[in-house]
Order: sequence, then structure tokens, then C-alpha cells
Amino acid sequence: MAVDPHTGPSDLVTVDSDNLRGARLATQHLLDLGHRRIGMLTGRPDLQSAQLREQGYRAALRDADIAVEPDLVRVGAYDPAIAVAAARELLTGPGRPTAVFAANDLSAIATIDAAGDLGLRVPEDLSVVGFDNVPESALCTPPLTTVDQPIRLMGQRAVEMLVDLIRGADVPKRHVTLATELVVRRSTRAPG
Repeated sequence: MAVDPHTGPSDLVTVDSDNLRGARLATQHLLDLGHRRIGMLTGRPDLQSAQLREQGYRAALRDADIAVEPDLVRVGAYDPAIAVAAARELLTGPGRPTAVFAANDLSAIATIDAAGDLGLRVPEDLSVVGFDNVPESALCTPPLTTVDQPIRLMGQRAVEMLVDLIRGADVPKRHVTLATELVVRRSTRAPG
């Protein structure tokens, strides 16, 4: 039994969230606001969740006929210290983005902090979207637009499936992927 497995579906019974769709929702939200230079802080390259989130970002841009600019993609590694340095690179480089999609909320919050240190206002000068909907995302300034990953429901489903396995019951679905949803707060707006 695995919840949000690092390598994706396997012979184990697994529960995760729809990382690909969530990333597409985040990127599409920025596109719908009018952003065309959208940067990304990716997650850890060895994790399937990070890979799917980057794929979703790239797919949304491709669907909008916007080429992914390599200079607008940096590794955030799901680590705020790495993310803040990567965000500074993005925001001080030539042709800085008008928006950033970070592969997790802590990296997105680090991006907001880096922007503030550089004199940029969120969302007036830079829109930021995260992923996970951790409690801190609603409490930061401004509150973070993010993709809700249903962590509690993932845990509940995992426990239900584990109980079924312990009882020897048949578990018809070996892999369950739960829906993700965009939560719009105040860290995004149309480019200025």
C-alpha cells in the first residue's frame, strides 16, 4: 500500500491525486488571465508527481501555442531554500516571467518572498500559483492561488483499501487517482 508513490502505479495498491490535470489547471488559469511568459519551478526530478506537474505545465502551454522557454523553467525541488534561489534567477534574468507556477506551495511561497525582496509586488507585478493547498497557502500574503490535492481523502481511501486487504477482500482497483481542483485566491491577476 502506498499513498502518492514516488514512482507511480506499481504492483502495490496505491492512492494519489491527478498531478497532470492539476498542473494543467494551474497553467491554464494563468493563460486565461492573459499571461504568456509563465515560468515554472519544478519539483524533485526523481518523483513522478513532479514529472507529471511539469508535463501538465508544458501541455497547457503547448495547447495555447506557446513554446516552453528553457530559461523560464528552474528546479525548485519541493524545497523552499532551493526554490527561493531558483525564483531569484527567474525574476532577475532577461525577459522575466509575468507569472510563475510552482510545483508545490512552499516553493510558491518562497517565490512570493523572493519577489518581495526584489521589489516586485504579487500579484501586481507577478502572479504566482502553487500546488497542494497546504494550510500556509491561505495564510501567506497575499493568499496563494493553488491546486488542491485532497490529502485527507487520499489518506481515507488508503485506509479503506488497507482494511479491505487485511480482511482478504478483493480490491478491484489497484490504483486510485483522486481529482485535483484549482483554488483561486489573491496571488494571481491579469498582467499589468
